[in-house]
Amino acid sequence: MREIFSSDSKLMKVLGKLFDIGYLSIVFIVFSLPVITIGASLTALYYTTVKVIRRDRGYVFQEFFRSFRLNFLNATVLWLIQLLLTAVMIFNVSVVVADNGGVVNFMTGAYIVMSVIIYAVACYAYPVLSRFEMKKRQIVRLSLYMAVKHIYFTIPFIALSLGTIAAIVFLVPLLPIVPLVAPALASLLYSYMMEIVLKKYMRTEKTTAQDGEVITQWYEE
Repeated sequence: MREIFSSDSKLMKVLGKLFDIGYLSIVFIVFSLPVITIGASLTALYYTTVKVIRRDRGYVFQEFFRSFRLNFLNATVLWLIQLLLTAVMIFNVSVVVADNGGVVNFMTGAYIVMSVIIYAVACYAYPVLSRFEMKKRQIVRLSLYMAVKHIYFTIPFIALSLGTIAAIVFLVPLLPIVPLVAPALASLLYSYMMEIVLKKYMRTEKTTAQDGEVITQWYEE
């Protein structure tokens, strides 16, 4: 019995991970409340998910706040651009549909496709920002390239993110605990696919200690 409840037991490690997932979800929600900060929160959410929950490096709040602070400006600009472009697409669709008496035509389909592309780029942009030091234009270009090249991941990314949003919105009245676990849990599932993509674009950065041991970066493990 004592071994089961020891800090090194599998049970305690699982409980520790569950606590971190819940804690990270709460931190993400709190930092996202101003709405304008959602981009920075998404970036920090992914960063913390991989570094703390998957790699056991650091602590949830410290790593989240570190990423949030370092990437706040770029993430916020990207988020505002995403919101603006999405609003424009929605407005255009509503105008075209209204002008055609509710009939969906070619232009309506074109705007919907553009909206999907914008969302697909966003699915990659915040994880990319959390990992690489790049200018905003470079982040958008790389994210667009990834979204097209890795379409077999892009579709699950869109489905998972939209499914998480729907679960939070529609299941809260029935299961209030959903928002307390959904963001970090979805980010964890997301990371298993996203890391496969990101590692294809990372340069190997290994350093050697004084004793000759090669030190691997946490995100390369």
